[in-house]
Amino acid sequence: MRIDAPMKTQVRLLSLALLALTACSSGGDDKDDAGTPQVQDLCNSREEALTLAECELKPGEPLERLLVKEGATREGDQDWYRIVLPANTSARTLLNLNGLYVASSTAVQLSISVLETLPDGSEGSLAKKDDKHGQGAPKPVDMVVPLREDLKGKTLLVLVQDAPDVPTQPKFDARNPYRLTLQITENPDTHEPNDAVTSPTVLPLQPQGANGQVGTIAGFLATDNDVDRYTFDLPVGKVAYVSVTAPDQGFVPNWRLSYKLLRPGFLVKEEKEAEGQVLPQVRPGVLATARKVKAEHAGKWMLVVRGYRGISDRDTSQGDVRQGYDVEIRVLDEADPQDQTQLGNDKVGDALLWDLASPSPASSKAFTGRIGYIGDQDWYGVRLPASTVPTRLRYRVVPLATGGRFPALPDTPDRQVLVFTLVSKGVNVDEWRTACTNDATACPKGYGENPDIVALVQGYCQRTDLPAPMCLHSLREETSNNPRFTNLSNFEGVIPVPPRAASELYYFNVQDDGTNWADDKDYRLDVTWEAEDADEVSRYGGTSTESAVSKPLASTTAFPAPPDTAEYTVTGRLSHGYGRLRNGDDRINGRGVRGPMDYDAVPSDVDSFMFQLPAVPPPEDRAWLVQWEVAKQQDGGSVHGLALDLTFCDGDAVAGADGGTVPDSGMGDGCVAVRAGSRNQALTLGYRSDALRAWHTPANAPLSSFQPLFNLEERPDSTVVTLAPYACGCLEPRFIRGGKMRVDVSAAERTSYEQVEYTLRTGYGDYPQSYTRDGGVTTQCPGLEDAGTPDGGAPGPRGGCAFTRQP
Repeated sequence: MRIDAPMKTQVRLLSLALLALTACSSGGDDKDDAGTPQVQDLCNSREEALTLAECELKPGEPLERLLVKEGATREGDQDWYRIVLPANTSARTLLNLNGLYVASSTAVQLSISVLETLPDGSEGSLAKKDDKHGQGAPKPVDMVVPLREDLKGKTLLVLVQDAPDVPTQPKFDARNPYRLTLQITENPDTHEPNDAVTSPTVLPLQPQGANGQVGTIAGFLATDNDVDRYTFDLPVGKVAYVSVTAPDQGFVPNWRLSYKLLRPGFLVKEEKEAEGQVLPQVRPGVLATARKVKAEHAGKWMLVVRGYRGISDRDTSQGDVRQGYDVEIRVLDEADPQDQTQLGNDKVGDALLWDLASPSPASSKAFTGRIGYIGDQDWYGVRLPASTVPTRLRYRVVPLATGGRFPALPDTPDRQVLVFTLVSKGVNVDEWRTACTNDATACPKGYGENPDIVALVQGYCQRTDLPAPMCLHSLREETSNNPRFTNLSNFEGVIPVPPRAASELYYFNVQDDGTNWADDKDYRLDVTWEAEDADEVSRYGGTSTESAVSKPLASTTAFPAPPDTAEYTVTGRLSHGYGRLRNGDDRINGRGVRGPMDYDAVPSDVDSFMFQLPAVPPPEDRAWLVQWEVAKQQDGGSVHGLALDLTFCDGDAVAGADGGTVPDSGMGDGCVAVRAGSRNQALTLGYRSDALRAWHTPANAPLSSFQPLFNLEERPDSTVVTLAPYACGCLEPRFIRGGKMRVDVSAAERTSYEQVEYTLRTGYGDYPQSYTRDGGVTTQCPGLEDAGTPDGGAPGPRGGCAFTRQP
């Protein structure tokens, strides 16, 4: 049913339409309101479309009609229209027909067909589209139909109807009109037709100085499922940068830009070198790749540009005459000196090797490379001669400003530097792999600081495509969206090199994770072999293993800090490893020198001290005083904090006879080691600023009674941490009877790899001591009969020190 009509019927039909809009139902039922007059329904057949003036669709003249029959039966209406094509119609002519309901709701699911008259007088379909919106809002039905030379001056038919979900139950809308708009234009893509693989557009490449050869071209995906093909020649050894970009014009195009890059031989068999598509609703659309041309792939390549059609390639990619795209090809020389050779350095077996002469004075090598194309990896190696003392290997990756002949590829950069040694402990490859996986002396593991790294580390130990099992010593990974680590600031590390009787090769691999990104910009890898500090060397004592420093624990009447004298003091330097992180958020986000995905097989240099505990009469509880001090950098910045891992001997347990405990080799024969507290958590001291429950805090104590367990003092040249009186630090009687306490000192929250000295002060005193509660009330730490039954339930007096009780 029409709303408007030209010539003599216009006034009469417009009046009827206005009555229908105010009186008719729009719910798709077949009942009129009382008194609604009958309406005239035209353009209901092929014959009417070809003969009535009001049934002609003209370019640029929108037409609004109601899809409803006149009379008692309202549903099942079909509206027919004609389009008279211009005499200059050609293969580049596009027919753009848009149909839509302006209303936000309608029962009609609009269906539009464009038909041509075949030689036998029947209709053949040029295009058909439906709006299957269901219960949602109606959507536009927009089609762009490419025409043909033989259609010039001919008449096409347009059929408009409902596309019901149930074919026998068509809907109507007597209130809301649909609108048809016709446009006949020339295809804005001047290279059409180039859809077929046999008729691509040749993309010429022109010399452009240092940028090699460059070719550009523009196109449109103007019609449904349009495909544009371009060919160009690529010589062997060149790097080809290919980009396809849909500029942002303030709207999301009808199509999702996609591309395929085909190797030579595409007329016989399609072999993809690369492909990609823009994410949904993203603008501008930017796709790019960079590829190194292998000898077997030199020749004529093809770029295929089209709209993405889904995983199965069956969806319709709707044309869009508004949105164009640009193609750029750059054919560049290989600029990485290592990759200019026949083999390159993309594999570990082809690594660029360098001999470092000595750690004292330090010897170093600066390697320069670039990630210049997809799949590019750079392998380097440094050979260290035998050494009777421990040394360390320092590395750093520095991005440079040179290079960058094409923009960085649009994928998220996730560059890596990995450090390996080959493992050959055993008599055959199977034993090498077993040693790499399970033997910490052949391949150390730092899983405690990065549990998610296990699969990667073991994978390198077990891979069969490598010359030998590879032990991962260090990994640094880019976190491009993390403001803490800009410009690869975490790409640095210090690796311990233990004494060894033979030379050792350390391999460095610089790559993008997944090798799916490149930026053609130079970087520098600095590797330095340097001597260990004297403290570390003395701990090895000319052997291949590090020993703990032994010292008696001295008594004092001072409290809470031990005296700053040699009797209570040990010192050291923590020279290697990225350090420990004890805060969960820091492990997720990274902190200091350490990114969230970084890994060191030896997380920290560890200095071990074995303190002999005193023999004292019962009750053996003794107060334990602890303080540490870490020097600052010259500019006043902190380098790292400390973490103290504690191990005691349980003097009340018998080795091998108390439920399965066995002597601990790190503590000596006959010692049943205790490294965990009552909740099976490690006995570790490390600074925290927040108020916490102490081991002696009652379960029902209010939060207001909590205090920090440590006191922090920032001095001009050092940071001092003291175990607070509130912590009631103490040595349990069973540990006094065990006679030993081991303290393993490691770096925590490292912010720099600069070496600084730390001082640990510790001693024991009378127990119990006292602390001050809120309000200035002096409170004594729990004595006998005050603390309940200590862990283990030993008979005798109750209470006293239970420092390993974990709240």
